[in-house]
Amino acid sequence: MAVLVVADHDNASLKDNTHKTVTAALALSGDVDVLVAGKGAKAVADAAAKIQGVRKVLLAESDALGQGIAEAFESLIVPLMSSYDALLTPATSQGKNLSPRIAAKLDVAQITDVVEVVDAS
Repeated sequence: MAVLVVADHDNASLKDNTHKTVTAALALSGDVDVLVAGKGAKAVADAAAKIQGVRKVLLAESDALGQGIAEAFESLIVPLMSSYDALLTPATSQGKNLSPRIAAKLDVAQITDVVEVVDAS
Protein backbone atom coordinates (compact mmCIF):
# COMPACT_ATOMS: atom_id res chain seq x y z
CA MET A 1 0.00 0.00 0.00
CA ALA A 2 1.50 3.33 -1.08
CA VAL A 3 0.38 6.61 0.47
CA LEU A 4 0.67 10.12 -0.94
CA VAL A 5 0.79 13.04 1.50
CA VAL A 6 0.09 16.58 0.29
CA ALA A 7 2.55 18.92 2.00
CA ASP A 8 1.27 22.01 3.77
CA HIS A 9 3.54 24.99 3.11
CA ASP A 10 3.66 28.64 2.14
CA ASN A 11 6.02 28.12 -0.84
CA ALA A 12 8.95 29.02 1.43
CA SER A 13 8.71 26.77 4.48
CA LEU A 14 7.18 23.42 5.35
CA LYS A 15 4.46 23.51 8.01
CA ASP A 16 4.66 21.22 11.03
CA ASN A 17 1.33 19.56 10.30
CA THR A 18 2.97 17.93 7.26
CA HIS A 19 5.19 15.99 9.70
CA LYS A 20 2.10 14.89 11.63
CA THR A 21 0.37 13.80 8.45
CA VAL A 22 3.43 11.78 7.42
CA THR A 23 3.37 10.09 10.86
CA ALA A 24 -0.26 9.07 10.25
CA ALA A 25 0.64 7.85 6.75
CA LEU A 26 3.45 5.71 8.15
CA ALA A 27 0.89 3.94 10.35
CA LEU A 28 -0.81 2.88 7.10
CA SER A 29 2.28 1.98 5.08
CA GLY A 30 6.04 2.18 4.91
CA ASP A 31 5.72 3.52 1.37
CA VAL A 32 5.00 7.21 1.95
CA ASP A 33 5.65 9.90 -0.65
CA VAL A 34 5.13 13.62 -0.19
CA LEU A 35 3.78 15.96 -2.85
CA VAL A 36 5.02 19.54 -2.67
CA ALA A 37 2.89 21.58 -5.05
CA GLY A 38 3.42 25.31 -5.30
CA LYS A 39 5.60 27.94 -6.92
CA GLY A 40 9.27 28.40 -6.06
CA ALA A 41 8.95 25.63 -3.47
CA LYS A 42 12.24 23.75 -3.98
CA ALA A 43 13.33 24.56 -0.39
CA VAL A 44 10.05 23.07 0.84
CA ALA A 45 10.69 19.89 -1.15
CA ASP A 46 14.19 19.67 0.32
CA ALA A 47 12.75 19.99 3.84
CA ALA A 48 10.10 17.36 3.11
CA ALA A 49 12.79 14.94 1.96
CA LYS A 50 14.33 15.13 5.44
CA ILE A 51 11.20 13.86 7.20
CA GLN A 52 11.91 10.43 8.62
CA GLY A 53 10.10 7.68 6.73
CA VAL A 54 9.49 9.59 3.50
CA ARG A 55 10.31 7.41 0.51
CA LYS A 56 10.37 10.22 -2.08
CA VAL A 57 9.23 13.77 -2.66
CA LEU A 58 7.35 14.89 -5.75
CA LEU A 59 7.71 18.58 -6.64
CA ALA A 60 5.23 20.27 -8.96
CA GLU A 61 5.34 23.99 -9.64
CA SER A 62 3.07 26.42 -11.48
CA ASP A 63 1.46 29.79 -10.89
CA ALA A 64 -1.92 28.14 -10.18
CA LEU A 65 -0.40 25.72 -7.66
CA GLY A 66 1.45 28.60 -6.02
CA GLN A 67 -1.86 30.35 -5.48
CA GLY A 68 -3.44 27.20 -4.04
CA ILE A 69 -6.10 26.89 -6.74
CA ALA A 70 -8.04 23.71 -6.00
CA GLU A 71 -8.67 22.86 -9.66
CA ALA A 72 -4.93 22.87 -10.34
CA PHE A 73 -4.32 20.53 -7.40
CA GLU A 74 -7.11 18.25 -8.58
CA SER A 75 -5.66 18.08 -12.11
CA LEU A 76 -2.27 17.22 -10.65
CA ILE A 77 -3.28 14.73 -7.97
CA VAL A 78 -6.05 12.66 -9.63
CA PRO A 79 -3.73 11.11 -12.28
CA LEU A 80 -1.05 10.47 -9.63
CA MET A 81 -3.48 8.36 -7.60
CA SER A 82 -3.15 5.45 -10.02
CA SER A 83 0.14 4.77 -8.17
CA TYR A 84 -1.25 5.20 -4.64
CA ASP A 85 -3.77 3.51 -2.39
CA ALA A 86 -4.45 6.50 -0.15
CA LEU A 87 -4.13 10.28 -0.14
CA LEU A 88 -3.62 12.18 3.11
CA THR A 89 -3.89 15.93 3.52
CA PRO A 90 -3.43 17.94 6.70
CA ALA A 91 -6.73 19.08 8.28
CA THR A 92 -6.26 22.64 7.04
CA SER A 93 -8.59 24.79 4.96
CA GLN A 94 -6.63 23.79 1.87
CA GLY A 95 -6.79 20.09 2.72
CA LYS A 96 -10.51 20.38 3.38
CA ASN A 97 -10.91 22.13 0.04
CA LEU A 98 -8.92 19.56 -1.97
CA SER A 99 -10.00 16.29 -0.39
CA PRO A 100 -13.72 16.21 -1.31
CA ARG A 101 -12.99 17.34 -4.86
CA ILE A 102 -10.38 14.61 -5.36
CA ALA A 103 -12.49 11.94 -3.64
CA ALA A 104 -15.41 12.76 -5.94
CA LYS A 105 -13.22 12.53 -9.05
CA LEU A 106 -11.85 9.16 -7.88
CA ASP A 107 -15.34 7.99 -6.81
CA VAL A 108 -14.14 7.05 -3.32
CA ALA A 109 -15.27 7.94 0.18
CA GLN A 110 -13.44 10.60 2.11
CA ILE A 111 -12.57 10.29 5.79
CA THR A 112 -12.07 13.63 7.53
CA ASP A 113 -10.50 14.92 10.71
CA VAL A 114 -8.70 11.71 11.61
CA VAL A 115 -7.12 11.95 15.07
CA GLU A 116 -5.23 8.66 15.13
CA VAL A 117 -4.39 5.83 12.75
CA VAL A 118 -4.20 2.57 14.69
CA ASP A 119 -3.30 0.29 11.78
CA ALA A 120 -3.86 -0.20 8.05
CA SER A 121 -6.73 -2.66 8.36
